[in-house]
Amino acid sequence: MAKLFKEWKKAKMVFWFLLLLYRTIELHGQVNDMLNDSVLQKDPNHAMDRYHETLRHNDPMMYLAFPLIKPIVDRTVPLQDGEGKNGYWAEGHFGNRFVIYQGKYYTHPLFQRTRLTFDVSILARLTQDNSNPLLPNSNKFGFGLDFLLSSIKSLNESRGGMVWTTIQLHHYSNGEADSFFLNTPAKRNNYETGDFSTNYWRAILNVSSNSINRNFIIGGLGYQHEIDLGGPFSSSKELKGFYGDGRLLFHLHWIRKPMLETINKINRGINNRTIVKREVRRHFGIRTELEFLTGDLSLFEHNNKYRLGWHTWFNYMPSVTNEIGFMLHSFVGRDYLNIRFDDVVFIGEAGLYFKFNPQ
Repeated sequence: MAKLFKEWKKAKMVFWFLLLLYRTIELHGQVNDMLNDSVLQKDPNHAMDRYHETLRHNDPMMYLAFPLIKPIVDRTVPLQDGEGKNGYWAEGHFGNRFVIYQGKYYTHPLFQRTRLTFDVSILARLTQDNSNPLLPNSNKFGFGLDFLLSSIKSLNESRGGMVWTTIQLHHYSNGEADSFFLNTPAKRNNYETGDFSTNYWRAILNVSSNSINRNFIIGGLGYQHEIDLGGPFSSSKELKGFYGDGRLLFHLHWIRKPMLETINKINRGINNRTIVKREVRRHFGIRTELEFLTGDLSLFEHNNKYRLGWHTWFNYMPSVTNEIGFMLHSFVGRDYLNIRFDDVVFIGEAGLYFKFNPQ
């Protein structure tokens, strides 16, 4: 109970911080001019576009990177061939929230606030071992709902931010069917073919500053809980007392929105080398996500249960008319690749960043 009380106090402090941030943004986050009526007449869907643009900025990161992974805690059983014994060539994440429905300006206000999605996340890691095998993928899929809590009218004004909630129900598995643990004296997960399966629901309260500004912030606080849906979506019984029953979630993004820049370039295709003006829009962002495990971890064989996992991303897109940029990523905590959650690691990687519909 004492641990739960401490976790609740931390969660409450972060909630009040987010609420204070939103109120500060609402009172002081004004830009120079109000959007005039002629703009709204020209684009009546302006408020909805602002809302959906902010949601897209908050969608999962997609990337292909070269990873460097080092253990923080000595492994009970060393990595074997096919598990990453010699390192890794690449890690890739495809993650997107495909829109099933999102409101338009002419729909009922309840539906204007709503975005319904089908969520997909596939994480893969390629080893440098014999024949360069892929480790079992982290596969997540399910449904998500975003619902705007703040005023729709305020989206037509060039001040203040927005508040919305995200609710998701996902299945999470690796597609394998072998034993969960290795058949060794020391207890360790079966990284190559062990069956990992669970499900979770999560609810997150999100706060955004003014998305019209060049620099804006998105923050969120939430909770995730593991559930057993039965049948083909049954949870692995070995997770009990080992994986955690839930997670406290926190994320914070700083986004420098694309701004139009004019670049002078020399046209080398003709003899007189005329100066050509080229317009580009660049994007830069910093994103951090924290996850704190809650519940029973009594079977995790370390005095320190390593409940905290921390991601940080830096992403840069030289031109948002393309869909590829550059990324740096770091992580500390239990490995986020499905059944390897018993491996406490540091991960650093650099590579390419992808974004659908980046404009």
